[in-house]
Amino acid sequence: MTQVVIGRWGKNLAIRLPAEVAKTAGLGEGERVEIVSSGEEVIVRKLPPELAAESMFSGKSPSEWRALYRRAYDWGEDRGRERVEE
Repeated sequence: MTQVVIGRWGKNLAIRLPAEVAKTAGLGEGERVEIVSSGEEVIVRKLPPELAAESMFSGKSPSEWRALYRRAYDWGEDRGRERVEE
Protein backbone atom coordinates (compact mmCIF):
# COMPACT_ATOMS: atom_id res chain seq x y z
CA MET A 1 0.00 0.00 0.00
CA THR A 2 1.34 3.42 -0.98
CA GLN A 3 1.09 6.29 1.49
CA VAL A 4 1.15 9.98 0.54
CA VAL A 5 0.99 13.27 2.42
CA ILE A 6 -1.74 15.83 1.75
CA GLY A 7 -0.32 19.22 0.74
CA ARG A 8 -1.75 22.61 -0.12
CA TRP A 9 -2.32 24.00 -3.62
CA GLY A 10 -3.54 27.57 -3.23
CA LYS A 11 -6.62 27.43 -1.01
CA ASN A 12 -7.23 23.74 -1.80
CA LEU A 13 -5.75 20.55 -0.47
CA ALA A 14 -3.89 18.34 -2.94
CA ILE A 15 -2.60 14.78 -3.19
CA ARG A 16 0.29 13.93 -5.49
CA LEU A 17 -0.10 10.50 -7.05
CA PRO A 18 3.11 8.49 -7.11
CA ALA A 19 4.21 7.46 -10.62
CA GLU A 20 3.56 3.74 -10.03
CA VAL A 21 -0.01 4.44 -8.84
CA ALA A 22 -0.72 6.67 -11.86
CA LYS A 23 0.76 4.10 -14.23
CA THR A 24 -1.23 1.23 -12.70
CA ALA A 25 -4.47 3.28 -12.91
CA GLY A 26 -3.68 4.44 -16.45
CA LEU A 27 -3.73 8.10 -15.43
CA GLY A 28 -1.82 10.85 -17.17
CA GLU A 29 -1.53 14.62 -17.01
CA GLY A 30 -4.71 16.42 -18.02
CA GLU A 31 -7.02 13.42 -17.59
CA ARG A 32 -10.32 13.79 -15.78
CA VAL A 33 -11.17 11.90 -12.58
CA GLU A 34 -14.19 11.73 -10.31
CA ILE A 35 -13.73 11.91 -6.55
CA VAL A 36 -16.32 10.30 -4.26
CA SER A 37 -16.15 10.38 -0.48
CA SER A 38 -18.22 8.50 2.02
CA GLY A 39 -17.16 8.85 5.60
CA GLU A 40 -13.43 8.25 5.90
CA GLU A 41 -13.08 6.59 2.49
CA VAL A 42 -12.15 8.56 -0.65
CA ILE A 43 -12.42 6.94 -4.09
CA VAL A 44 -10.83 8.34 -7.24
CA ARG A 45 -12.27 7.05 -10.53
CA LYS A 46 -10.93 7.70 -14.01
CA LEU A 47 -13.53 9.32 -16.28
CA PRO A 48 -13.85 8.72 -20.02
CA PRO A 49 -12.46 11.56 -22.13
CA GLU A 50 -14.86 14.31 -23.14
CA LEU A 51 -15.62 14.07 -26.81
CA ALA A 52 -15.08 17.14 -28.93
CA ALA A 53 -16.46 17.58 -32.43
CA GLU A 54 -12.93 17.35 -33.83
CA SER A 55 -12.31 13.94 -32.26
CA MET A 56 -15.78 12.61 -33.12
CA PHE A 57 -15.35 13.39 -36.81
CA SER A 58 -11.65 12.66 -37.19
CA GLY A 59 -10.50 9.89 -39.48
CA LYS A 60 -12.60 10.78 -42.51
CA SER A 61 -12.39 13.65 -44.96
CA PRO A 62 -15.41 15.93 -45.51
CA SER A 63 -16.10 14.24 -48.86
CA GLU A 64 -16.12 10.80 -47.19
CA TRP A 65 -18.62 12.02 -44.56
CA ARG A 66 -20.83 13.51 -47.29
CA ALA A 67 -20.73 10.25 -49.25
CA LEU A 68 -21.61 8.27 -46.12
CA TYR A 69 -24.68 10.41 -45.34
CA ARG A 70 -25.61 11.46 -48.87
CA ARG A 71 -28.95 9.66 -48.83
CA ALA A 72 -29.85 10.46 -45.21
CA TYR A 73 -32.21 13.21 -46.35
CA ASP A 74 -32.24 15.17 -49.55
CA TRP A 75 -33.00 18.82 -48.92
CA GLY A 76 -32.77 19.65 -52.62
CA GLU A 77 -30.35 21.93 -54.42
CA ASP A 78 -28.31 24.47 -52.48
CA ARG A 79 -29.75 27.99 -52.68
CA GLY A 80 -28.70 31.34 -51.33
CA ARG A 81 -26.26 31.57 -48.45
CA GLU A 82 -26.38 27.88 -47.54
CA ARG A 83 -24.56 27.00 -50.76
CA VAL A 84 -21.60 24.73 -49.96
CA GLU A 85 -18.47 24.90 -52.07
CA GLU A 86 -16.67 21.57 -52.41
